[in-house]
Amino acid sequence: MILRTTRNLVDESGYSMAWYAVVFAFVLLPLMSLAVDITRLLYVRNDLQTSVDAACEAAGLAADVAYFNLTGEQRVHSGLAATYALQAFHSSASEAGLSRYSAALTAVIVLADTEVACAAHASVQTFIRITPALNVNVQSRSRMRFVEQEP
Repeated sequence: MILRTTRNLVDESGYSMAWYAVVFAFVLLPLMSLAVDITRLLYVRNDLQTSVDAACEAAGLAADVAYFNLTGEQRVHSGLAATYALQAFHSSASEAGLSRYSAALTAVIVLADTEVACAAHASVQTFIRITPALNVNVQSRSRMRFVEQEP
């Protein structure tokens, strides 16, 4: 008598689908979010640098003209420099809310009589909300110069 054994063959047609799901969840999604986050970080850094450059240039324009007329020496009016810098920074960083990042002008320092340094910080929300926000810091310097006009 011949005994015939039947094997229960397991259908493996969906086996590769599970591997694709694992690879997609643990490899491709983090890589895609990393690509999006790095692109946004570079965009924010460029936008923030432009805003800080504008703020520093505006601060450099805050010349103390009355002091220059009296003494002939050049200097930046420190109170006006900070005000001009804040106005220029906020007007040029107006896209921050649309691009989901928060920007702040952190320092306006009069280094010398004619030189101003500015710094700013931005916090960028990531694509996947469970990861911490990315931080960007930029700096800029500006030097002003008076040119006497001949009458």
